[in-house]
Amino acid sequence: MGEQAIRRLTATYSGASRAARCALGATLFSAAVIVSLLAPVGTVSADGCDGSKLDAGQLNQIFANPDVGGADGGGSGAGYAGGDYPHAYPLPDGRVLWLFQDIFYSADDDVRDSLTSAAHNGGLVQDGSCFTPFGSPGHNAIGQGATTPMARWFWPLDGEIGYDGALWIFMAEMQNPLRTGAGPGTVPAHTWLARLDPTTLHVLSFAPASDNSADLFGWSVVSDDHYSYLYGHCYRQYINDVVGPGQFDASCMPNSELARVPLGHFDMAPEYWNGTGWTSNPAEVVPVLARGYANPMSVQWFGDVFVSASKVSDWWGSTIEIDKAASPQGPWQKVQSLSVVADRRCSNCGNYGAFLMPWLDSHGAMTIALANGAPYELWYRNAWLYRPSFYSVPLPSRATTGSAAAAPMFAPVAGTAGFEAVDPRRLVDTRSPDASFGRLEPGVVSVLDLRDSMPAGTQAVSLNLAATGTFGDGWVRAYPCNAPVPVTSNLNPTPGGATANAAIVPVGDGRVCFQTLRATDLIVDLAGWLTSTSNVGLNPITPRRLVDTRASLGGSPRLQAGQVLQVQVVDASSTTTAVSLNVTAVDPGADGFITAWPCGTTMPVVANLNPRAGVTRPNAVNVRVGQQGRVCLFTFSDTDLVVDLFGEYQPGAPARYGVVTPTRVLDTRGGFTIRHPSDLSYAVPFGSIVAAQVNATALAGDAGGFVTTYECTSSARPLVANVTYSAGGISGNAALAPVSRGYGCFFPLTTADIVVDLFGVWTTAR
Repeated sequence: MGEQAIRRLTATYSGASRAARCALGATLFSAAVIVSLLAPVGTVSADGCDGSKLDAGQLNQIFANPDVGGADGGGSGAGYAGGDYPHAYPLPDGRVLWLFQDIFYSADDDVRDSLTSAAHNGGLVQDGSCFTPFGSPGHNAIGQGATTPMARWFWPLDGEIGYDGALWIFMAEMQNPLRTGAGPGTVPAHTWLARLDPTTLHVLSFAPASDNSADLFGWSVVSDDHYSYLYGHCYRQYINDVVGPGQFDASCMPNSELARVPLGHFDMAPEYWNGTGWTSNPAEVVPVLARGYANPMSVQWFGDVFVSASKVSDWWGSTIEIDKAASPQGPWQKVQSLSVVADRRCSNCGNYGAFLMPWLDSHGAMTIALANGAPYELWYRNAWLYRPSFYSVPLPSRATTGSAAAAPMFAPVAGTAGFEAVDPRRLVDTRSPDASFGRLEPGVVSVLDLRDSMPAGTQAVSLNLAATGTFGDGWVRAYPCNAPVPVTSNLNPTPGGATANAAIVPVGDGRVCFQTLRATDLIVDLAGWLTSTSNVGLNPITPRRLVDTRASLGGSPRLQAGQVLQVQVVDASSTTTAVSLNVTAVDPGADGFITAWPCGTTMPVVANLNPRAGVTRPNAVNVRVGQQGRVCLFTFSDTDLVVDLFGEYQPGAPARYGVVTPTRVLDTRGGFTIRHPSDLSYAVPFGSIVAAQVNATALAGDAGGFVTTYECTSSARPLVANVTYSAGGISGNAALAPVSRGYGCFFPLTTADIVVDLFGVWTTAR
């Protein structure tokens, strides 16, 4: 670009778009959230808003609209016209808060009333594919009371949900003693922290950060299992009144530095990376990466790799550099250089401020947002020139032969067993006088002896357990009789009907023991054996929805009492012998039961699910595949039905089952937990396994919802559900939890406590 063009471009950054009259209050436009318990989506989305995880192409299309979030975009009044340095902050309810450094609001694409339409910070609230403004014309969303127009203002940096459940956002206090807004003479003076209510987005507090220096630790924020890491950048971009890279402070702008605080405790004084370790002395900090004329890193964490995106040399540079590292401090290895110089939107335009989104799209790819700018007299006629661009880039492989993932909370084992599915049959019904044991009583151990019926080499048994006639909430444990009694549970009975749950239970010496908190009848049905003599392993798949009768997905509307639904679980030519399903009865018309069995065989006298009238309830099902790759489902009462596929068992498939001592691997009631930044799922370190056999329980939800388990470090959240729960209630379900890059994630739709008990793992040979 020529010198005159550069000066005009710089004037855009330092003049009209950054020197607006900014008197800001925190105005919030809250989108209504309409939730269907069994309609899991990529985000919690309002009615009519597609909730799938948006990819780069979809975001480019949305931000090309003339009035993002305004009247034409489905909102009301002035929408988003344009803004610098995009940042996105996932919220616990699935929405995303977007903030921009300098933003213009407009009800159309023409913003001639620029100064009254501008703010130093503000943005959008994303609810699925719908956007509404956060902030309003002439009002800063954060720091309004401390802002002096043209002389002192606040630009948003990065942030996360903290230990207290609030959204913590670092802010750069910018000062210009010439009182001419962003431009020559402007410098960052201090670092501040804003705390926002994650539901209302009201500002709870706004104060200097623990390190309130001008080093801007919090430029990028990323957390792993133990720490939240704060990348710093001096951001001295207007030091010299020249056109070109010489305007940057060459002593610091190429450098990114690093500090850390205990996980989520952004209120604490940080430690700093000094090149060999961590120190409390900020004077000893050294760069973790230095490059170009400026190198502001944007970092995210994906289980076994940290990834950085940076627009090297900012608006004077031509590439986005992608780096990876096994540790937050590096060493950093460049994996991709993405040329964006040709993507400048006009001859006088620039692009700058790369931000790596904290999620993966539906294809498992990363998304990078890049700001665009143009001289004001150009972009006010075409606001697209001042809106971000989005790029899709592949997720790098792990950074080293080691792993950044935390060690699992259980003793790792090698899987040696395959799954031998059987036609379902009933083993015990304590209501029957000839049952092998009677009604379960507190303090009494009941024994199911399988030694005469299990195949040679059996390590575990796949069962369906159902409790009925229970007076009060409780639990039932199933465990090998020759092992210590675990603290885990397999079934959580409630009064008023039958409660069912699938379980894979180690057999130990061939006897399975049962204990109960409250007196109850127990029904035990057999689904298969996990045995070393079987060559049928687990073929991991991306979970997907096969049937949803509410939408006639799978070829059927709502099922009527006595109806049999044939579900095509695999292709007719598939070698798959059995499948792992999650079957949910939605709004049953009456109490009843649902039976799953291989099509082409006689319906057995078993039940996999015991729906109650009006109650949405799921259960995991391991079932042999029948004729033409189909599984049959019978319902005793009318109901809608949802069927999700989680795994396929195939001869020769590499993943084998290993028995572990039952272990509680997640209990959110016990303190601050790992939250993956993609959607604040609870991340559980499982180590190098393919899948985990768990029981997941949701309790004390503030509203009804569902839990989805998935590989959040390598994939977008699939449109499936494992557990459904009601407000204030308790609900559990067995789940085959897929694991990738060392982690499995558990996403609750609404605020709820989650308890996850591990019973076995699927592993491959190393």
